Amino acid sequence: MNTTLRSSIHCIAACLLVGVSALGAFADDRPNVVVIMADDIGAEGLACYGSTIYSTPHLDRMAAEGIRFSNAYATPLCTPTRVMIMSGLYPNRTGYRALIGKGEGVRLVPEIRTFAHDFRNAGYATAIAGKWQLGKFDECPNQPVEHGFDEYCMWTWFYKGKKSSRYYGPQIYRDGKVTDGDANDFGPDDYRDFLLDFIDRKKDQPFLVYFPMALVHSPFINPPDLQKRAESRFTTDIDKQTRAFGHMITYMDQIVGDIMAKLKEHGLEDDTLVLFTGDNGTHKSITSKLPGINLQGGKGSMTEAGSRVPLLAWWPGHIKPAVRSEFFCLVDVLPTIHSIAGIELNRKVDGMNLSHLLVDGEGTNRQHVLINYGRGYFVREKRFRLNQDGKLYDIPITSDVSRYSEAVTTDAAHNSDRVRLQKILDDFMVIEPQYNKGSTDSRKKKERTKKKQ
Repeated sequence: MNTTLRSSIHCIAACLLVGVSALGAFADDRPNVVVIMADDIGAEGLACYGSTIYSTPHLDRMAAEGIRFSNAYATPLCTPTRVMIMSGLYPNRTGYRALIGKGEGVRLVPEIRTFAHDFRNAGYATAIAGKWQLGKFDECPNQPVEHGFDEYCMWTWFYKGKKSSRYYGPQIYRDGKVTDGDANDFGPDDYRDFLLDFIDRKKDQPFLVYFPMALVHSPFINPPDLQKRAESRFTTDIDKQTRAFGHMITYMDQIVGDIMAKLKEHGLEDDTLVLFTGDNGTHKSITSKLPGINLQGGKGSMTEAGSRVPLLAWWPGHIKPAVRSEFFCLVDVLPTIHSIAGIELNRKVDGMNLSHLLVDGEGTNRQHVLINYGRGYFVREKRFRLNQDGKLYDIPITSDVSRYSEAVTTDAAHNSDRVRLQKILDDFMVIEPQYNKGSTDSRKKKERTKKKQ
């Protein structure tokens, strides 16, 4: 979208005092947006980030034709990131700081606005498929719609007291109806097919697709196809579990390729921004390989491996191929895609609008990343990371060896850096929950107290 048109849209929206309701008249000029978030994959899981054992040709092409962010971060666990990416708010502000519980009525509260609310109000068709896991559908059946999605196809997670399968024989909640797949039915195919059909039907109007994938979370299984492609880069020393994980990565990559192919089929490549990322680091039972490093997954830990995730941006004709070293946190997704779509953001969020990193405009870069998970906090800049326990890590982003080293420094020469980062961290840690005030980690503390009594 050119600058003049975007300015005009903003003026019209402001004059009507409804932010985005006037954008419908410009539907043909607004880009589609597809946000894909894989489950449990750190940056080391993609070949374009240096993996020497995983095969990801479609994501590698996305990186080669678009932007690969080398310093993108999420929280170390799924719930905080899933709320953060949709809301543009930090976990300690929403109150969703740890894994969401399965207790009665536990859910993402409807008061939290998401990017889907805003895009839907702007006249976009909206859809979500894959993993929700922010509340149980048998207790709160209208969750996706309440959070801005017109259509949905979700793994049920827990339904009527039982955990369901996300992979073979999946239980799926699609537009108000629950279906149980047979033993040969593979859930990720169903989530993909739903979105491909959605694109077929909505190709002539602007759409937002959010695809929080079921892959590549445990259990580590072999998908129904592409084993030969997956094994093409395996080394003889990787274990059975990592081999299955690598197979899942390759299958995940193909699903992304299928979406890219669908956009091409309808001539929508130049009209669609596609983002690919992950919700947290790789599972700790997986050891991946980078040049000179055997890297254990960091999921659930306040480390580089726990929070560094892939982030690719692909928009042919608009994004110039590049590798970006600037910081990007998944809290920035909401304001960034709003800016790209010309949607006025009329509330305060924690994320930054980093659209200038995609389309070479003017803007302010992020100087550091702030992460909260449970009672843990850290601030990370390009050389140092300071955790809430006072440990200062000297882990420059200049190489994978240094960034993943988790090297603690007590050198007095860095005292000024420690003091500076501590002030940033202190300001971050005083943020209090505004929504889920009985936050997940607080509930666990109360439960432990009751047991002791």
